[in-house]
Amino acid sequence: MGPTPHELALQLQQQFDHRVHFSTLLAEGRTLSLEQAYAVQEQLVQIRMARHNARLAGLKIALNTPAAWSKLGLSEPVYGQLLDAALLPSDAVLSMSDYTHMKFEFEVAVRIGRELFGDDLTSVQAAADWIDAVAPAVEVLDDRCPEKTPPDAQTLVACNVNNTSVILGQWQSAVSDFDRDITITAHGAVIEQGNVADIVSPLESVYWLAKVMARQQRSIPAGAVLITGNLMTVRFPRAGDQFTFELGGLGSVSFRCEP
Repeated sequence: MGPTPHELALQLQQQFDHRVHFSTLLAEGRTLSLEQAYAVQEQLVQIRMARHNARLAGLKIALNTPAAWSKLGLSEPVYGQLLDAALLPSDAVLSMSDYTHMKFEFEVAVRIGRELFGDDLTSVQAAADWIDAVAPAVEVLDDRCPEKTPPDAQTLVACNVNNTSVILGQWQSAVSDFDRDITITAHGAVIEQGNVADIVSPLESVYWLAKVMARQQRSIPAGAVLITGNLMTVRFPRAGDQFTFELGGLGSVSFRCEP
């Protein structure tokens, strides 16, 4: 009999704790199925909840473009889970020594106002009716891949898609229009610009996630924080770096990195 999801989750958590570089997660010498990977993710999240006396706060959508998911042999995005203890306010200070290989992504966060069942959504645009607030967000990850070699999809899912924390700007009133300019600054100088509508549809992300939960006979609870997918260049910081992510009309979020 092979290892249980809990045993595999313990193995993964030990790898994170000891800064072990990424390797494909195996059960009886074989890569996991996606269903097995999500079972391991669930156990990993339970381990972290117990360790940090934390509760579930929401979900993340990852690999949210066809180019991203197809590169790993998938037919749709994947999701991970967020803990309340890992939601940080703007102006957070991150310690790089806590990571094997810190990186971060710039995203739109939305907050679900009332319980969302996938069957309630008849269109992508209808997802806006369940959003009660939006904010700029920076997801902080530890990908443990110093050579930037891509992980296999199953291990990535089992690792909770490498999430460690999310830095949130102030919540703003809900909007359904995401034609919003993006400005990223480092040390006060603009390093990248774009527009949400040209890159990711937060409403499509919410719609997809609600439908995936429905396939599992689950809903998205009221108050859940969802981060809807990477918008800009993934950044690998150095000690002393300071960044601000501004989302047109929806505020900004700043943070800095220490050794």
